[in-house]
Amino acid sequence: MKRNSQLKAESPGESHYPPSKETFCRFCHLLYDRHLVTGVGGNMAARSGENILLTPSGYSLRDVEPDMVVTVNGKGLVIEGTNPTKDANMHLGVLHARPDVNVLFHVHGAYIVAASVMLEPGPDTLPPLTPGFVYYAYPLPMIPFFVPGTQILAKTVAEKFSKRQRRAVLLQNHGLVTLGKNFQEAINVAEEVDEAARIFVLTGGKAMALPSEDLEKIR
Repeated sequence: MKRNSQLKAESPGESHYPPSKETFCRFCHLLYDRHLVTGVGGNMAARSGENILLTPSGYSLRDVEPDMVVTVNGKGLVIEGTNPTKDANMHLGVLHARPDVNVLFHVHGAYIVAASVMLEPGPDTLPPLTPGFVYYAYPLPMIPFFVPGTQILAKTVAEKFSKRQRRAVLLQNHGLVTLGKNFQEAINVAEEVDEAARIFVLTGGKAMALPSEDLEKIR
């Protein structure tokens, strides 16, 4: 059966925490359907009371079902399920650093990765090309490439998210990490960055940025 790629409104209670594993899986599938992940790339995390839900290692997000979701405690010890994503430490580090958020997405959209290889690491990388991107993710920092699953990647990403207003971090040659108070916010951030990255790549990095005097009015 073909999945409906349109996001349905959550029923009362689903937007509150802890979320159901069914809701968690629905957003796994949505990230795949919207081409923000491919193959077995990308992963997700969400708070579930004092525990954390994680995507399993080695599975495409298109195939993740509720009985495959891994539950770990605050120290990362598995209490339900098998092997979590190798980026589990990154998710745990960010969620510990940001008690104000509940959801973390790590996506590998092709245009996002393409933009990351055209840009230099730094505190302000992708230019302010759309109002949505400015509102959700500008200025967007990018860290240098670190091998996926390593402690240095997890530590560096957590440090970047220590700034309370930050909702996205670009990873050179790797992808994007976004967060939010709920699933909707985290995916909104990812989609706005993806749109800006598409514009940047399709215009060869020559798209005209929004006027600097208007940026604060948008944010």
